[in-house]
Amino acid sequence: MPESTTSWKALALLVLGSTAARAQPAASVSERRPVPLREALQLTARQGPDVAAVRARAAIARVGIERAYEAWKPDISATGTYDHTSSSAVLNTGDIALGVAQVIGPTAGFDPNDPGIRARAAAAGTINITATNSRYGTLQLSQPLLTPEGLFLPGIASSAAEAADRGADEAREQILLSVARTYLSLQGIEGLLAAAYDLEKVALRREQDSRARIAAGAAVELDLLRAQSDTAVARSQIASLRGQQRSLLPLLEAFVGEPVAPVPAAQGSGDLLKSAPADQATQPWEHTFSVRSAIAQVLTLKRSVTYDEFLWMPSVSAIARGNHNSNGGFSGVETTYDLILAISVPLYDRGARYTRKHEDEARLRQSLATLASARAQAKAAWQGAVENLVAAQAVLEQSEAQVRVAKRAQQQSDVSFREGVATSLDLTDADNRLFQAQSSAAQARANLDIRRAEVAAAEGRLYGDIAM
Repeated sequence: MPESTTSWKALALLVLGSTAARAQPAASVSERRPVPLREALQLTARQGPDVAAVRARAAIARVGIERAYEAWKPDISATGTYDHTSSSAVLNTGDIALGVAQVIGPTAGFDPNDPGIRARAAAAGTINITATNSRYGTLQLSQPLLTPEGLFLPGIASSAAEAADRGADEAREQILLSVARTYLSLQGIEGLLAAAYDLEKVALRREQDSRARIAAGAAVELDLLRAQSDTAVARSQIASLRGQQRSLLPLLEAFVGEPVAPVPAAQGSGDLLKSAPADQATQPWEHTFSVRSAIAQVLTLKRSVTYDEFLWMPSVSAIARGNHNSNGGFSGVETTYDLILAISVPLYDRGARYTRKHEDEARLRQSLATLASARAQAKAAWQGAVENLVAAQAVLEQSEAQVRVAKRAQQQSDVSFREGVATSLDLTDADNRLFQAQSSAAQARANLDIRRAEVAAAEGRLYGDIAM
């Protein structure tokens, strides 16, 4: 059997196998709900697990405000005790009076053995110091009136919560940017698939023409093999792009929180990413959440240093305490109360507050450096995003012009081939050029939208745009 016939059969088997693989339904793609880009971003911001995680971390920091106000809240406590002892303590006042009379009686001029004195001593009562069964109870309320913690800690906690919230917003912006990149990349793959399908159709038409020309004796088997090779290349591109699509769809689902798919690439991103970049004179990078978080962190540490400078202040609190003692004691009253005004002045705490102040001052210097770095990085990111956007617009314009030229070249090559003044190699070259131009244009469109999303994120308005 000739070698050319063997090669032709091998290519035929490859084509048939690719056709069978392509005929299988992509259930994972068809079962996903198509949503526009704005809805995908809104779903991510509302229910995305990554966004929920960063929001939960910010909520933990915000609880610090509630904890800081505890310094002004009263402290109320109640205690109760029941005591059973094997030996009670009782004080007999009559025996004490008789003993005193026996000591001082001769000196005072009366007889301690006088029956009247003894009768009065016997009639005297007893005092229970500790009964066999005793009950004790205390109810105490302590209300701070003046405390440095209450004066300064709420402001510190509020700034720290603000820094945490803005940090969560920055994380949300980056998550939304990742969603936009994934979504637009999937739309770009749709454009590449459209170009690959066009190449496949052209290659199949070339196969039919080659078979007809071979049957008429106007062509050789090599033209058919070349057309079949082009078909196999096109289907290989389709399979590769389908694999990329199936790998990105689960990633999009993980971000959004439910199985979704992009709408057709022809619909684009609507007006979501059409806003022009801001003027550099307005310093749009200052509106990014990373810079705002760094500013809040600096304010937090400034307030911490101020708090350290006022740790010498006294703490004043009012205390109301009620007591119950079932024994009565010398007063004979079982229930009493106390009103106390307590003042605590910190004189020296082994230098702990000075160490804390020096530590907070060092952290303040670090946060100032971090703020300067965040501003520089945000400015650089914005400038880079704007330049990339300008370049992407230029690339798209050139790619679309290249598509128009490649289409005309393909049409002319097809006409020339039918007139017999061009070869099948010229046709293959024209087809490949058109495919490359269409692929470049599809990638350029997706890249342009991605660059627009990057500019929006660099200006801190990506979430604001989708919330409008």
